Amino acid sequence: MRAHLYILLTLTLLALPATTRAQNTAASDTVLMLSGEAGIGPLDEDIFLSITPRLTYIRPLPALYCPDDSACSSLFHASLQIPLRLRLADRHPEQHSLIRQEDWLELSDYLRVLRRLEYGTPNAPLYLRLGELGGASLGHGTIIGGYYNVITTDHYRLGLRAHLDLPRGGVELLANNLASPNLLGIRAHLRPSSFFKNAPRALDRISLGATLVSDLRAPTDLVRTTRGSALAGPTLQPRVASAQPTTLLGFDARIDLLNRPRLSLTPYLDLNTHFGLGSGLHAGLLWRQNIADPVELSAKLEYRHLSDQYLPEYIDPIYEVSRYQTASPVEPGLAGPKLRVAHSADAASRHGFQAWLQTRIAGILTLSAAYEDAQHSGNAALRARAALQLATRLQLAAFYYKTNLDGPQSSGTLNALTNLDGALTLAEGRLGLYGPLYAHARYGGLWKLRDDGTFETVRLWNLGLGAGIQF
Repeated sequence: MRAHLYILLTLTLLALPATTRAQNTAASDTVLMLSGEAGIGPLDEDIFLSITPRLTYIRPLPALYCPDDSACSSLFHASLQIPLRLRLADRHPEQHSLIRQEDWLELSDYLRVLRRLEYGTPNAPLYLRLGELGGASLGHGTIIGGYYNVITTDHYRLGLRAHLDLPRGGVELLANNLASPNLLGIRAHLRPSSFFKNAPRALDRISLGATLVSDLRAPTDLVRTTRGSALAGPTLQPRVASAQPTTLLGFDARIDLLNRPRLSLTPYLDLNTHFGLGSGLHAGLLWRQNIADPVELSAKLEYRHLSDQYLPEYIDPIYEVSRYQTASPVEPGLAGPKLRVAHSADAASRHGFQAWLQTRIAGILTLSAAYEDAQHSGNAALRARAALQLATRLQLAAFYYKTNLDGPQSSGTLNALTNLDGALTLAEGRLGLYGPLYAHARYGGLWKLRDDGTFETVRLWNLGLGAGIQF
């Protein structure tokens, strides 16, 4: 085992001679970069050496759409990788394998070699991305809000995120797993004024949209033992006894009430229905203010009226776990598939809200937080982000999300916030050391399936070095 380890480590280090930052490349340059990272950290009871050689290709391509009718280009970004976890300490229960086998059980696991395939940027008129999805939303985020498709230790999903935004309208697409998609979403929007000659100028400010989202195989019951425990399947997913499609349909409208370089105000209204569960009305205001050149504030205030068993942001950041395991708001200590828990809730009319605030300072520091709640227990949730980038010398990023802060078993909102069990927490940092060499650190509060078929939160960390060479 040690001989194999030394060989693999040597091959990896040979692939790490230097590093460069592709984002500093001029738009007219084509970049080919060989890079990699190596780090050590725990997973379950064992210690692993993680090595990831990468090959990255970046090239400017003619933009398919330029809003100002001038020549422009968009970056095409392709990145391949071979992520390996090599076992350094094989503790009880022993696995007797060098490579962690749980990382390569499904077809989708092998697709992790395609780290990133991207055209354009999220703010460009045309954007396409294949890879991990982080914080993905459709429209105003009232149906799919901040969704992550990779939040478990043993499953990778190659997701799709795309949008096209033209003067007359546009479309947004989302798929969680191209190898075996179950979550699909599409939103289309249009500007009515573009279809009429001599339309009133006030009509130019209005945009109308429609959203359709479906989980094609939403679990409704899990296979359980005679004692009621769930069972784990061979690919480390809960065994599903029954499943059914569940679909959400929404219509939205927004008005650019004020749109100036330093100030914008945009009221919006979303009317959604979750077939078989109920409907929800979301009325909100988007606000952006440049206090000074280096400081920008943004906010979102939203009122919600929820009927029957409708849940806002049904596809939330942890949906890949909550679709199997959601705490019941009416039965403390019980958890089951999200669709079944929603059907078991009391059908009632409720009022709720969401407040989101973000500040950006000098383009290097971004801080944001969002809190939401509704009548009855088990509805409160908080998410927070932070990002700092000082050129290529120092980069820091962190994300936190936790729901059910006011659940039946909660001992108070503050205690629930500081208890990381059940929270999605991600943090990453890079520090330039010398020339192309940098140090990296990662922390993750993710989910792992236990032998009894239930998910538990596990905390992972990894420390190491990275480098690369640009051709």
